Amino acid sequence: MKIKIQSIADKGIYEKERLVMKVIADCDVGDFLLLRAGYREGSVTTGVHNTFWFPDEYVEAGDLVVVYSKSGKQNTKQLNSGKTAHFFYWGRDAALWNTKSKAPVLMHCPEWESADPEEL
Repeated sequence: MKIKIQSIADKGIYEKERLVMKVIADCDVGDFLLLRAGYREGSVTTGVHNTFWFPDEYVEAGDLVVVYSKSGKQNTKQLNSGKTAHFFYWGRDAALWNTKSKAPVLMHCPEWESADPEEL
């Protein structure tokens, strides 16, 4: 996997809560989908409660990808290490990670297909 989930910072504090991920290899973060899935008995379940599809943005190995639960404007910040922190905002009305029954799942899905439901 080219991006690795590292931590949930300020869990349950809506204004600060964020998921922090580290980029392992150069890639387009738009190839990734983040799920808020059910979690029970030490494993994720097939229940998907929320999804976040990243917009296309090139990220480099060593960069951070940070997803706040709240609303905000996508931006970046140069780190002292010379790498970049990329900030994204899920736009939810409440904290997402303040329960042990939900877990973040990061999926790499560069190929996908959609269909017009009117034509099906």
